[in-house]
Amino acid sequence: MTLPRPRPLRLALCTAGALVAGLGAVAPAQSAEWRTDVTTSSVAHASTATESAPASSPRIAGSTSGPGSAATPRIVGGTTLPDTTTAPYTVAIQTVFGDDAVGGCSGTILDATHVLTAAHCVVEENGTRATPDQVAVASGTTDATTKAGLAQGTVSSVATIRVHPRHKAGGFFDDVAVLTLSAPLNLADGKTAALPMAPSGTIVSPGRLVRITGYGITGGSADDFGTLRFVNVRAVIGGSSCSTSAPGAFLCTEGTSKGACSGDSGGTATIGSASARRLIGVTDIADSNCRGLNLFANVAAPEIRIFIDAALAEQDVTAAQTPLAPRGGTKAKITGSARVGRTVTCKRGSWTSGTKFRYAFLLENGSRQINRGFRSKNTYKLRSADRGRRVFCAVEARSAGGQGIAVGRNVKTVSR
Repeated sequence: MTLPRPRPLRLALCTAGALVAGLGAVAPAQSAEWRTDVTTSSVAHASTATESAPASSPRIAGSTSGPGSAATPRIVGGTTLPDTTTAPYTVAIQTVFGDDAVGGCSGTILDATHVLTAAHCVVEENGTRATPDQVAVASGTTDATTKAGLAQGTVSSVATIRVHPRHKAGGFFDDVAVLTLSAPLNLADGKTAALPMAPSGTIVSPGRLVRITGYGITGGSADDFGTLRFVNVRAVIGGSSCSTSAPGAFLCTEGTSKGACSGDSGGTATIGSASARRLIGVTDIADSNCRGLNLFANVAAPEIRIFIDAALAEQDVTAAQTPLAPRGGTKAKITGSARVGRTVTCKRGSWTSGTKFRYAFLLENGSRQINRGFRSKNTYKLRSADRGRRVFCAVEARSAGGQGIAVGRNVKTVSR
């Protein structure tokens, strides 16, 4: 149960000091340029207003690291892909904000003319938005670092950039943008493919396997943006930098010495088997050393999904048209005497936009955890079998914008 206390780090627009990749093959109808005459500058975006959970904060079982199979130190702790067949939907993105401010990100192909990425890949912290001619998209290649690598795929220019109307420059919520390409991609070339999104309202349960793909660096101080990699991690709720809550607009994952890093921003988080893989998240935040905690914009949350669906239809939406998913629950806690035969109560704390609530009581004995399941009743009568176990609770909040879950920070040990 003891967890590290990481300092969340915003995934950077660029990889500091890395040589920007060479110009790739460009179709005659396109005018995209992948800059070769500059090096990336320090436009990293770190979080300064974050809340870390206590090291002893509880979490729902199943939230440990991903599969134990050995992996080479990539993405971080992942694997370099030999070709794009495993992730033909993930692309590299380059944004040129100025002569010496060039950023590298990742993205996901939604259809032949639309790519989903993070808003902070095209919006600087001061609010300056990139124009379409400042953005290029490299698809169909595992190597966005050389002319030869880019020539294996396509470098596309961008016609339109749409940013979620609720996103605030420098912020984490609603960190999504949709790029409309100047010309359609050839999705029949065997190198690129569109990735379906998970159905709206999909709930990713704790412990479920999540695969992350992107072109990001392999460590917090690495200098190797531009190679396509993947890593498997697990969904979590509570604990670590999730601050014991998982707002409906976020998906949270955790691994041991593995996860997304700078340059993976905007990249792809998927669930499901290889034959039925679905997009569930857009990479947004990592912990300070990129070796554990990641947060993603949850594309199944209506707050996010309504914007994406509108952008695919080349339509704009207002903030009022994207209902807020629940936020809050940081003061959720369990109260009452933790004695056999007594009743404990789960207090939900304060929430924003949550309209319906359910409660779950969790009991731990060593590494074993019993989850009584979410229900409308917020009380639980302790049983004789619970003696010696640690008990805490979780709160589920729902609204038109999605589902959020908070885990109570305090833990009680059941006595006689």
